[in-house]
Amino acid sequence: MVRAFSLTSDSLSYFIGWTLVHADRAVIVSPWLSDVELRFPVNEHLDSRQTNLLEAIETLPDTDVTFIVRTGESHNDFVQNRLPEDVSMLTVDDLHAKVVVCDEYAYLGSANITHGGLTLNREICEVIENEYGDTDTYLNEELDIRL
Repeated sequence: MVRAFSLTSDSLSYFIGWTLVHADRAVIVSPWLSDVELRFPVNEHLDSRQTNLLEAIETLPDTDVTFIVRTGESHNDFVQNRLPEDVSMLTVDDLHAKVVVCDEYAYLGSANITHGGLTLNREICEVIENEYGDTDTYLNEELDIRL
């Protein structure tokens, strides 16, 4: 049985921060993506516990990050044009899913990874155990996305 817990959308910024610090690999799926402010647990990599997404992925050396966004959305250009070379962004034509997944957990919910999704809108968010135990398998089985 998969364990799950709900979280508020403003707590999602902490879950993403926790994932970026603790996971070897993280995939962030959101049709619309912004350089949102994230909150982080205590760690030896970041000077501040509140840092924007782009700064965090540049600073955290051990986390392999992939973004999956909706094809043709100019809203995503700001982040895409500023990604470090070792971070990939895949576009998907019919994407509407919002997921942050690592080998151990997956966030599922309605919040895009944007300022509105994390702070303004009323969203529903849950974190579940990744029953597949693997990020790629989760994406393949649940979203039919192959990396």
